[in-house]
Amino acid sequence: MQKLRFISIKTLACMALIAGSLQCRKTPVGFLSDHLYYLQDPLLAPQGSITVSSVLEVDGSTTPMHVELTKVVDSNGKRVDSLMATQDSFPGFKDAINSTDTNLALLSEKIYFTKAPAMSINTLGGRIQLTPATINVPIGTYTIDVRATNIRGSIDIPGACHIVITPQGPPDTVYSGTYAGLVNPVTGTYLTATANPQIQVNFYPSTTNKIVFKWLDRNGKPYNAKTYGIAARPTRWNFHNFDPYYPQVLTDTSVEYQYPTVPNQFPAFQNSGADGTIPRGNYGCFFMMPAASNNFSSSYITFTDMAFFRQGLYIVTISLSDVVWN
Repeated sequence: MQKLRFISIKTLACMALIAGSLQCRKTPVGFLSDHLYYLQDPLLAPQGSITVSSVLEVDGSTTPMHVELTKVVDSNGKRVDSLMATQDSFPGFKDAINSTDTNLALLSEKIYFTKAPAMSINTLGGRIQLTPATINVPIGTYTIDVRATNIRGSIDIPGACHIVITPQGPPDTVYSGTYAGLVNPVTGTYLTATANPQIQVNFYPSTTNKIVFKWLDRNGKPYNAKTYGIAARPTRWNFHNFDPYYPQVLTDTSVEYQYPTVPNQFPAFQNSGADGTIPRGNYGCFFMMPAASNNFSSSYITFTDMAFFRQGLYIVTISLSDVVWN
């Protein structure tokens, strides 16, 4: 009996020790998966553009998840962290630009310049952010490592995402609908159609932003805007309405427009028709040449609808197959 009593006391003592041990042991807080990943892998990013990924997929891990960039390598395995961290300045909009912003002072009130690195990680959630500073990053594939941290702890993720820097898109867009014709110079009434023009655009990097329009007749002779002038079809716009910031320059072979640095593209606004003109296309321009300038002895127009996406020099050549300049 005493033996049984001794065993029971020992058993109770052990149970008490186990219970005490269990009470002292901390319950794990949160959860951190070992399977964290980006949905967009690879992430495609054109040079000079803004590209943003979705957040890091956490596979049920406790949030918030804090993410930091730990390594960037190129396709040869060479570390290029400093290349991606190099900051550049680029413009953004404070407010919408419209046709009432008729000078550089008014325009500048709606544009700001900011500096940012080519690539960064948003620490809350882990979005990968690429900026226009990628214009200075060579085309190719880059691989990033990140570290993710939540209340449970941290985990390193090697090769978390492959970022492919692709070539810039085209420097310009010529929208469909280009045409030419004869009009009444007073009312703007369309009289008759002529052959549709052919448009060629050449872009050249330059420190001065300029768009040069040339009109070649069927013999390859350029229109002499200095002698005959250039106007807009009545109740319509030509390019000067989209670019009131600098003087329109007329030469014996072209019409030239210097333009300011703005975000995204130029023109920076569309023709809303608010001033009583008739909007056409996206950025529709009706250039009008006088009757004295051509073999039709009638006011002649060309319609173009274009946008320009880079800073530099554009030569826009408009070739005409049935007009002859005098």
